[in-house]
Amino acid sequence: MQSEKNQDQDQPDYKTLLANAKQALKIEYQKSAALASQLQSIKTQLEQVQAENKTLRESAYEDVIKHFEARTQAAEALALKTEVRQRFLEANGCKDDESFETLWDSIKNKIQIQDGEVRIVAQNGTPKFTLTGSMMTLRDFIQSLKQDPISGKFFFNQ
Repeated sequence: MQSEKNQDQDQPDYKTLLANAKQALKIEYQKSAALASQLQSIKTQLEQVQAENKTLRESAYEDVIKHFEARTQAAEALALKTEVRQRFLEANGCKDDESFETLWDSIKNKIQIQDGEVRIVAQNGTPKFTLTGSMMTLRDFIQSLKQDPISGKFFFNQ
């Protein structure tokens, strides 16, 4: 009898071991589920950060491009103003900066740079043409300004 008791005590309690194993598995499963949830949250945050970085990069590139386009347009406008001023001075036969600035303020909206080409345009934005049907050049434009009653007052009579 004593040996049977010892034998019973030597044999593990399978029900208790099974219950303990189930409990340990349940705890490990909960830990795993929590870690999986955290991992998914981190992946979502990473995707958001990557999307924001992409947007910032694109925005920065666009800002740089806009900056240089603006600088290019400003340089083209200054070159155009200088060329128109030179033609004005040639037509006037002298230096008359004060008259030119007033004239420039009144005509600058009629001159456009489009696709690297200077265009003389009407108020509605359509290109102006000479009587021969060719696109109006700056020289033609200055000549038309001399003949115009409003802008003609900026030119000396020749």
